[in-house]
Amino acid sequence: MVKPKVGLFGILEKSEEGWERASQQVRLIKDQLEKAGMQVFAHQEVVGDDKSAQTAGRFFRDSDPDLLLAYMITWSFDHLVLSVLRYIDRPVAILAIPGIKTGSLVGAQQLGYLLTEQNKQYSAFFGPTDIPDTYGPILSFAKAASVKRRMEMGKIMQIGRRCHGMSPASFDELEITRLFGPQVVTFSWEEIERNAESMKKSNVKEIQDKIKSIDPMTECAETDIEYTARIYLTLKSMYRESDLIAISLGGYPQYAGKVCLVSSLLGEEGIVSGCCEGDMNSVLAMYLLQEFSGQPTHFGEMLDVDEDENSVVTSHCGCSAPKLAADPSQIRIAPVRLFNQGTCIKFPAKSGPATYANLVGRRGTYRICAIEGHAEVTDMVFEGNPVKMVFNVPIKEVIKTVFEKGFGHHWIMGYAHMIQDLNNFCRISGLEGTFLQPNQGIKYASFHQ
Repeated sequence: MVKPKVGLFGILEKSEEGWERASQQVRLIKDQLEKAGMQVFAHQEVVGDDKSAQTAGRFFRDSDPDLLLAYMITWSFDHLVLSVLRYIDRPVAILAIPGIKTGSLVGAQQLGYLLTEQNKQYSAFFGPTDIPDTYGPILSFAKAASVKRRMEMGKIMQIGRRCHGMSPASFDELEITRLFGPQVVTFSWEEIERNAESMKKSNVKEIQDKIKSIDPMTECAETDIEYTARIYLTLKSMYRESDLIAISLGGYPQYAGKVCLVSSLLGEEGIVSGCCEGDMNSVLAMYLLQEFSGQPTHFGEMLDVDEDENSVVTSHCGCSAPKLAADPSQIRIAPVRLFNQGTCIKFPAKSGPATYANLVGRRGTYRICAIEGHAEVTDMVFEGNPVKMVFNVPIKEVIKTVFEKGFGHHWIMGYAHMIQDLNNFCRISGLEGTFLQPNQGIKYASFHQ
């Protein structure tokens, strides 16, 4: 689970009422932020002039937080926060507090205007400092800032090619770096397989035995199990050595079934990997949902609709992490459907609160759609990892929106309600978001940069 780093500082004007409580209030907010799940770097000197703003800027430059939180103790001159940002350019959260004579809310509005005009990512919050409810929305914004920074510091690996004739899987390599942050690095399967051949036999044997322990009755060919073990060890090694945050596996139909279990085993260890159609955009969605939920995600497609239950059955050919199984005793490892080759993992997936998301696009059109609901266990109605996604908005509205906004066919399900987190990520990154929520209709969040 993401634990964002927050740089906290108070801001005030000493001619306003309430400035005397500044130090005490900063300590209180620090404690509340930490209780909410954030790592806090608090600058003890309150910002009230240019000199103190510069001191705060240098402090945060050294402590390197994901987000700056400006606590508006009283009304304050708005340019002081820009002075801090000259030393460290991070998204800003503004916290305004109740109080008719402090001018806190007025100062927050003034600062929000300035940050908007300067094209700075920010979000403003209002509430009493002594209640936990004030800090939940701040945590969500801080998590989004933290995830964006992790993406900016990492790389995503693309192996092979995206599936020919599957246009939603096409991606804009340079725009991914510009909009989301990570560098895209590409490898051919020849390079990967050559490295896989050099894996130690003892290590390969250990993974083969692990696979067989998951399903002692597997009917997969021994050569396919060995291939899975070698590719898994190779990608795990490359992930650790190359600052990777995710892996996209392409090559369908030639590699159908060959890397499904590889993706499953990597996912079990928290390594995001999408298989096997080279859909980099879906891998990005998987990464976002895993970071916000703290759990592996479910890769699938809308396969069957039940209007009475307001649900879809979603699944793919068998690449989910074993920990997503509803019943571990039902896990089976078998060749992929239709092609009868390779190693796939098959089981009905577990239940729980869930978010269903799709990410597609290129420069100027990248967009994400997300709907919340509840995952329900279903029978093995499709060979792979079927699960029933029950939406909390009408299914007809979901399908209508997908067609009208031109979303794609690969849907990622994460086990938590994450629309607030995704909306904040859109705000920080400049991604366009479409979020369907009950009693709110369709909420569009357009923050294109």
